[in-house]
Amino acid sequence: MQILADEMGLRDTVDPLAGSYYIEWLTDEMEKKIAECMKKVEEMGGMIKAVESGYIQGEVSRQAYIQEKKIQSGETTKIGVNKYVMEEEKAEVEIHQFNPKVAEEQKKKLIEIKTQRNEDEVKDALHELKKAAQTDDNVMPHILKAVKSYVTLGEITRVFKEVFGEFKEPIGL
Repeated sequence: MQILADEMGLRDTVDPLAGSYYIEWLTDEMEKKIAECMKKVEEMGGMIKAVESGYIQGEVSRQAYIQEKKIQSGETTKIGVNKYVMEEEKAEVEIHQFNPKVAEEQKKKLIEIKTQRNEDEVKDALHELKKAAQTDDNVMPHILKAVKSYVTLGEITRVFKEVFGEFKEPIGL
């Protein structure tokens, strides 16, 4: 109850559950905001158009920013983040330094694998993966076939980029 009282602002009223007036008001406010959002999406031509235009991502980013500012300022209570925070020991993170020698060894191993693999199997696996990606087929069996044929992650990713393109996140708040 204490979490609800703090996070939902139930302390802001004398008796939040008496007749559920406060809860009803909160629900009504949420419903109004949801209806406004749905109307805006409909005016844009539907959800797909809203996503394509970057509106949805922009709204998510904007709301996340607003929420984070409210949490940091204390305007919004978040248990365990800005209220009732427990002291924790910081976990040590082991940082691995880049080792050019190891990188060169990996490159040599990759070249060796590429020279020893069956190129016909590789081409077939990539072709089948591309065909599956262009339809509603499950691509996972084709990915597994490709991996078993020693197709690299980069080669698999290239197929998906050819079929689906590359996502570029719209920037802006």
